This record gives sequence, structure tokens and C-alpha cells, in this order.
Amino acid sequence: MKILVTGSSGFIGFHLIKKLLNEGHKVIGIDNISNYYCLKLKKHRTAKLLSKNFRFVECDINHINLEETDFDLAINLAAQAGVRVPKKMEHLYEHSNIQGFKSFCNFCLGHNINKVIYASSSSVYSDGDLNKFCENFTNLKPKSKYGMSKLANERYASRMVENNDLSMVGLRFFSVYGPFGRPDMAYYSFTEALKRNNVITLNNEGNMYRDMTYIEDIIHGILGSIKFVIDSKNVNKNEIFNLGNDCPVKTIDLLRFLERRLNMESIIKNIESKNESIRTHADITKAKNLLGYDPKVDFNDGINSFLNWHDSYEA
Repeated sequence: MKILVTGSSGFIGFHLIKKLLNEGHKVIGIDNISNYYCLKLKKHRTAKLLSKNFRFVECDINHINLEETDFDLAINLAAQAGVRVPKKMEHLYEHSNIQGFKSFCNFCLGHNINKVIYASSSSVYSDGDLNKFCENFTNLKPKSKYGMSKLANERYASRMVENNDLSMVGLRFFSVYGPFGRPDMAYYSFTEALKRNNVITLNNEGNMYRDMTYIEDIIHGILGSIKFVIDSKNVNKNEIFNLGNDCPVKTIDLLRFLERRLNMESIIKNIESKNESIRTHADITKAKNLLGYDPKVDFNDGINSFLNWHDSYEA
């Protein structure tokens, strides 16, 4: 297949494209290489993908301009990530996530791409329910502007399929981690702070739970969603799936694990954060049944894989 992937230099985009290329697909990758986090890492990911079946185009998602018109599938992973960004960057939730998603959808319509997958987030859920987060039953009440932007994407996708002959799949990712990961996420930032003996800013004393999901499991879920949407005879439908691990990890336990693994002691500064969900916990029944999704990497093995990569990447 020939596949368009936006956010190709991002964490998930990189791993997905690597897998697609290994399976023999042709990929056009789009990314604006934003400076939200380390440019060196984004360029490193991109360089590792370059091959005869991969072409990279640096551009803003709002201004996609490609000659190609024969895509079998488009996958949108481009977004301003993170529930906490500097105030001066908050406008990017609107620019990249909301308007960018609309521009991406319009590009697909204009180029007859009727199979579309897009990234949503566990941040769309309310954390007031003590049950697992279920696609059909858990209240959608984001605490962050990031979560609001992702919920806006889902609602826009629903309107898109009502009015056009499209099949769309939205994937609610839960705290994805692993090698080549995002430096702004807790597991990565804690690791770097410990190695450099820097102060660790710990939100809400680390009393939050995150359904940490290893990148290989997420890629397996995306591949399942590709098969689902390509094989789908149900046009005019926006199907939503959770991709999580169904095994939340307490943030302070994550930090203590890293301390033991690195044989280092953290210097902690506690702060209160009101836009942080108390917990995330994915009900993955629907993804198991319809996508064949079956996460296999447990927390200890996944973090050790990340740490091994981090040691080599630093060197």
C-alpha cells in the first residue's frame, strides 16, 4: 500500500513508519519538525527512516502540498503534544491539533483518500469514574486544553463521516513509552534528571496512575486498525478504540523503579497540578475483539528497554 503519515518525525510516527517499511509499504511522511522538544532527536528519527520506499516532506499540517494522489490510506499523528506546555505555545493546540486536523481531513477529501486513521488520546476522558475507561460508557470531560483538542478531533471526524463516504478510526492512546520516546514525558524526563542530578518536578506528589503502554504494543494496535479500516465495508462511520495496557502504574512507583535501576536518588520538588488526570485505565475489550489487539510488554521489561536505548543514545 501507499500510505500518508503526518507527524512522521514524532515518537509513534517513527516507529509506525519503520514497521510499515519493513512490511513493504511505501510511505510519504510529513512533519514540521517543531522545536517543542529536542530537534536532534526528531532529526535522528527521520534520518533512520530514509530509504527508497520513504519520502519525507517538511511542512505544516495546515499547508500540505503533495503531488501524489494515489494514497490507499492516510494516518494523522501530527499534533502539539502534552497536557502542559508553556503559555506562549498553547495556541498550537488550536493551530496544529484542531485546525491542523481539519486541514488534514480536507486534504484527504480533495485527494479521494477515503480510509483515515487519526490519533486521539486518553486525555478525552473524565477521571471521575473509578471503572476502566470505556469508549462507549465513560464520560468525556477533558481536564486539559490538549484533551479538549483531541475530543474536538473526534467530533469533527464524526461530522466528516456523516457527510462524506469515509471510513475513519480514532485511536485513544494511553501514555505511550519506549525507545526514541518523547523527552517531555515523565519516564524520560525523570531518567534524564536522575542521570544529571537535577531536581525532579513531581506533580501531585506522584499520586497519579498512568496506563503506561509500550510502543511495540501500540504499533501492533495501529496495524490492527489499518487492517480494520482497509477491510471495512462500513463507510460513514467513525470508530473509536482505546489502545492501552490495562495495567496502570503509579507515578511515584515509576520514579522509585528508575532510582533503583539507575542506582541514583532523586531530588524532588512537589507541585500541585489541576489539569492532570488522577488516573487513566484503558478498557481494551473492543480493541481486542475488533483489532486483535493484545499488549504483551509489561512495565519492567518496557522501561528496561527504554533505559538500554537511552544509554546508547546518550553515548
